[in-house]
Amino acid sequence: MNDNLLELAKASYRKVLAASNLTETKLKDFATITMGQSPSSKTYNEDKVGLALLNGAADFRNGIHPSKWTTDPKRIVNKGSYIFGVRATIGLTTKVFDKYAIGRGTGSAVSKDTVNDEFLYFVLDDMFKYFSNSGSGSVYINISKSDFNDYIFCKPQTNDLQKFHQTVGPIMNKIYTNKQENLILTQVKETLLNKYF
Repeated sequence: MNDNLLELAKASYRKVLAASNLTETKLKDFATITMGQSPSSKTYNEDKVGLALLNGAADFRNGIHPSKWTTDPKRIVNKGSYIFGVRATIGLTTKVFDKYAIGRGTGSAVSKDTVNDEFLYFVLDDMFKYFSNSGSGSVYINISKSDFNDYIFCKPQTNDLQKFHQTVGPIMNKIYTNKQENLILTQVKETLLNKYF
């Protein structure tokens, strides 16, 4: 279901790019980019003390599942932020619904206007495809903050962005709700299996 919903949202994204008058825009003018910074390993723990630490893409591939917590976070992302991998494995853009610490393998982006939130998701998706293709032949891809800030994309007119938000916002929210329900069901399943087997 989520795959089908995302395809619908992507189709709307392609449609607005084809139908609107576009303006070349730098990402730094559209969103606030934050690069992660890893805390001292001395502050790490597995007892869930402090903030959950997302050090890189492995911590949010197929859902958010941190392996470490830190009592001295250096960079923090809040609910509603997009996070993504910026070293080795890049992309895997994921929206967070809680507060997290992010390490040096993770970056985040927040739209400067909430109306543009869903459009930002697809801009980031296109951007990571671009960087992946640019880095082909390179074993290790490392994206800097200036790479993000200077990335240029085509921005539709304001009224078209508003229509996109009204159309795609409910679709993306349904995807996030489904993912949360799947996570809860998985946890219930694991609890029952541990209890009875």
